[in-house]
Amino acid sequence: MELLLCHVLGCSRAWLYGHDDTALPALAARQLQRLLRRCLRREPLQYVLGEVDFCGLRLRVRPGVFIPRPETELLVEEAIRILRQLPVPNPAVLDLGTGSGAIAVAIAAHHPGARVLGVDISARALRCARSNARALGIRRVRFRPLDILRQLPQGRFHMVVSNPPYIPAARLPQLQPEVREYEPAEALTDFADGLSFYRRYAHILPQVLLPGGVFLLELGDGLASAAVDILRSTGARLSVRRDYAGTERILIGWMPDSPR
Repeated sequence: MELLLCHVLGCSRAWLYGHDDTALPALAARQLQRLLRRCLRREPLQYVLGEVDFCGLRLRVRPGVFIPRPETELLVEEAIRILRQLPVPNPAVLDLGTGSGAIAVAIAAHHPGARVLGVDISARALRCARSNARALGIRRVRFRPLDILRQLPQGRFHMVVSNPPYIPAARLPQLQPEVREYEPAEALTDFADGLSFYRRYAHILPQVLLPGGVFLLELGDGLASAAVDILRSTGARLSVRRDYAGTERILIGWMPDSPR
């Protein structure tokens, strides 16, 4: 309720706490009622508010576009840490399945030299991603349409990052209504065993990464071992980073320094 009140009043929580005896204007009351009805239908709060906080940035998010999760902030943190260690002032970064552009925009925002390309099959997601980049004034990021499972990204990159659809189809009925009924299914699942994108990445990563390049892939719960087995075929040196809950969450792979 507090977030909704702050949204309709255009105020901070601190202001709200200091003015708890202030009457709610009629227009704000009607807006609040409309938003509450959406929440009662189990629509995600991020869609209701039209925004989400991610890696210190306020991003727009619209119905039909995947909502960035806090777990993915770890992927961005690791990506930025590694990029700062690379002996390249302007590293080229590819974000596969960019969605709202959260990962791509956050990397570009926190690494001034990075040149980032985000690709996605969804035209709606790409519009949202471009809108986020414009709103934040970030010009070093581009977005293009691409069917990752059927097309090969153009160019070679120092880093590839991705939070792929990894929920196995069998688990979809177990998801909360806010996720199952509102978020785009194609951003949640591969409609198979959850490993389809890792298999595809095992095929394309050696072709799009420069020698010595690195990839970071978010992992679904319980998929780390299978994903590692799949990505071994790239010849990369692999490691897995756990999230703050202890779940194996990020697969990091360093490609050989010389072409295979």
